[in-house]
Amino acid sequence: MKTAASIASLAAAIAPASATPGFMVAPTGQVTGSTCQSYSLAVALAFKRDPGFSIDTAAQLRSAEQAIRAAIVKEAAGAPVTHDHIRAGFRVYTGGRYLLKMHDVDIAQLGAFAAQRSGVGSEAATPPTFLMGSVVKDVVLSSATRIGSDRYASGHIFTVLGSDGGPNSSQKLLVLNSAMKVRDTTKNSCSDGVPDDPGPYTASISWRPIATLELKQFSTGKARVWLVDKP
Repeated sequence: MKTAASIASLAAAIAPASATPGFMVAPTGQVTGSTCQSYSLAVALAFKRDPGFSIDTAAQLRSAEQAIRAAIVKEAAGAPVTHDHIRAGFRVYTGGRYLLKMHDVDIAQLGAFAAQRSGVGSEAATPPTFLMGSVVKDVVLSSATRIGSDRYASGHIFTVLGSDGGPNSSQKLLVLNSAMKVRDTTKNSCSDGVPDDPGPYTASISWRPIATLELKQFSTGKARVWLVDKP
């Protein structure tokens, strides 16, 4: 059993690695009801830890979220936003250095897919949130119409940071949800790097049984995953 002293020593030893991305310590929610895609893409880009895209603080995450959304809206040119617009807008935002790639995977294999991508395959071995940046290698994005008690009629993009357990109803996913429907009235003006206006949603990082998620199916039994990769 780890003591407070041993945990503190561990934190000190890996602090440089855990500092990126720093917004993981207490993530803020997405800025509007239409930015789950751009928020999640900004999170995925942050985990590339590319010096060319500095997304470490909550304020930098918010700035990237808004800029990616603006690029997507520009590509849509007034039409309803489609996956093609999202891919094109993200490509423009990154200058072609990173692309959004989409794949359909069996829902039963989503956890294993995420664990392979992130390197996190056990809840017991996962450190506290403030150290998570030291162990999560990369992330997977997917879509759900329900996460816990929150429902999203047209679907909601969320981030998967890892998984625990086998491909059954007891499997858990480590989820970053940027749109929990609880108004955060706290103003963050006294916290460095945190937007003054926290927006209409709160965000959470938690282990969730896969049975508490209704994944959006794009074909029978398959979930669509979004990956941010180099060309």
